[in-house]
Amino acid sequence: MCMSFFFCTFAPDLDSITKSYTNNYINSISMKKILTLCVAVLIAATTVSAKDYKHSVGLVGGLGVGAQYKTMVANHFTIIAELGYFTCPDGGEGWGYVGAPIANGVFAYQTGALAEGNGVKLSVYAGGQIKAGYCFDEFDGLGLVGAGAAAGIEVNMTNAPIAFSFDFRPGYAMTFGKIAGRINTYHQFDYSINVGVRYTF
Repeated sequence: MCMSFFFCTFAPDLDSITKSYTNNYINSISMKKILTLCVAVLIAATTVSAKDYKHSVGLVGGLGVGAQYKTMVANHFTIIAELGYFTCPDGGEGWGYVGAPIANGVFAYQTGALAEGNGVKLSVYAGGQIKAGYCFDEFDGLGLVGAGAAAGIEVNMTNAPIAFSFDFRPGYAMTFGKIAGRINTYHQFDYSINVGVRYTF
């Protein structure tokens, strides 16, 4: 029988407190294990040598954003494939074709290391590119094909499996399709400046 109404009504539930403390303690241990595992994976990744990679995957941004895959082939040649949502040339008419799913392909010669030190390796590459896609706005859609040149710099982290690229791609693009009931073809010289970051393996 309770000696005090206040104590009986508002006394803490020791069993609930004990269970809550135990659960919090177990959760904290689990979080510590997860954090420890994440740190271990990060350390392992950053200790992998990435001097001579064969493949790499990541993201590229410039006049849009997309996924990028790069592979090294024999004799310093490299192939870059991209698929993303990029700005589409509009033939200079200002129709507002600002976005398009576009696939890019680059075939280039890449030098060996021109400079290496402080955990980075610097090389350059140059070659040609082709692209194809579909441009659209709220009213119309146009097909797109194009070709051009590509030249850039790659910075490869020698103490981590990461590579950065910076390139310039001038070229020619043709858009074609039916607008206002007519088949139209538009030609335009365009260019893009792109930045890529990739995981190498």
